[in-house]
Amino acid sequence: MKFQDLLDNVGEAIPAYRGPIFSTIVTGLLVGNCAGTVAGIFRHFACLFVGTAITRKRLYTFLNSGLIRWALMWERVAELLRPHMLVDGRLLVVLDDTTYGKSGRQISGCDVHFDHSSKPNTSRWIFGHCRVVAGLLVRCHGRWACLPMAQNNFVAEKDRGKKLTIHSGLQNKTVYTRRQKRHEKWQKTKCGIAAALVNGIRLLFGLPVLIVCDSWFGNNNLRRELQRDPDLPEAHILSRLRVSCVLHDVPEEPETRKRGRRRKYGRRLPPIEALAASMRPKATTDSIVIYGKMRDCTYSELVCVSKALKCQVKVVFIHRKNGRFFPLVSTDLTLSAKQMIEYYAARWKIESGFKELKHEVGALDSQCRKHNAVENHFNLCCLAMTLTWIYALNRDTAPKRRHPNQRSSAFAFADIRRAIADELRGEPIFLKGCPEPVKRAVKIIRDRLFSSAA
Repeated sequence: MKFQDLLDNVGEAIPAYRGPIFSTIVTGLLVGNCAGTVAGIFRHFACLFVGTAITRKRLYTFLNSGLIRWALMWERVAELLRPHMLVDGRLLVVLDDTTYGKSGRQISGCDVHFDHSSKPNTSRWIFGHCRVVAGLLVRCHGRWACLPMAQNNFVAEKDRGKKLTIHSGLQNKTVYTRRQKRHEKWQKTKCGIAAALVNGIRLLFGLPVLIVCDSWFGNNNLRRELQRDPDLPEAHILSRLRVSCVLHDVPEEPETRKRGRRRKYGRRLPPIEALAASMRPKATTDSIVIYGKMRDCTYSELVCVSKALKCQVKVVFIHRKNGRFFPLVSTDLTLSAKQMIEYYAARWKIESGFKELKHEVGALDSQCRKHNAVENHFNLCCLAMTLTWIYALNRDTAPKRRHPNQRSSAFAFADIRRAIADELRGEPIFLKGCPEPVKRAVKIIRDRLFSSAA
């Protein structure tokens, strides 16, 4: 499937008079030799717009529009992904948040956020956007890839005394219970936004989901929110286990039924460090795909009850040669230890995806100020990145590695962009009856537009 066919398929959700504008922006974000701004994209493709109705003002109008049907567009993306999205019979959804700075005043959605990845000689606080992103983990020609499917901006809650109004029947009833206020406040946090994004993906695909996340998102609040709607497919969590977590044995069933409630927790287990040290002599060594390579991994596993998650979990300890360990936990007891280790190692693809999204696609280059423009630009970047990986999934062979190195021989995101540019460069955009000077001129323009991509 050609990349232009993918754009035409997804672009059917947009009115016909805006279709060329949508295709131009997505193509410019991927293969244009320009920043991810509307002005840069228009300047790069200005020679193709001579004599047409496409102007810079129309591109800005499209970006500021509040009528773009994103839900219908993502439904078409889901249809394109259905042959490739299942991994061992389930959807792998990866969750994480990313921050990026902005300079200027009156930018919609900006706030002061704590930057965990700040350098020692810089401030740990950053003024800008904090995006919570949910993506799909898929295998693409022997490597893992993260396809962003949903995102939302996080802004810290300022008004803590706001009342909650619930619509019941024909009248509005104000509820002052602590539980309702606490739940409304939690829905605006990062975990609350992440739960809404995952529920949207579950509703879109209608398949069981395994959420791969770090210890920040892997908590009982997220698990409880995912179980609130029984009509949605089941969802489980795979994350890193916090060393302060309290674990218990699975309670044994009594031989005779006694009065009172059944026990939820068995005998309390030792602390995480002592438990991992006690299980190290019985550890198993096996070859597992970790970070794209087959590596020898020593691990041990057990099934217990987590006091934090309030349910039975499977815990896997990865034992290192220096005596340290790395703990993993999952609420899905059907997962094997090898699957847990491989899936969590693939979680790092969302971190590399953030780098590709911000620096290669151009999510950092937006100079928009209004809410619609800010959200539409980031959604267009996510859509462009997802369509790029769908294009790679539909190829018969993997794209050729342009800059091979000793660390990895797998292709990179930039190699897919180069393949798209080569395909667009070879499109017959002139008629056969054109004179040879016109053909040579068009060839020079075409090479100039797509030669510097990736």
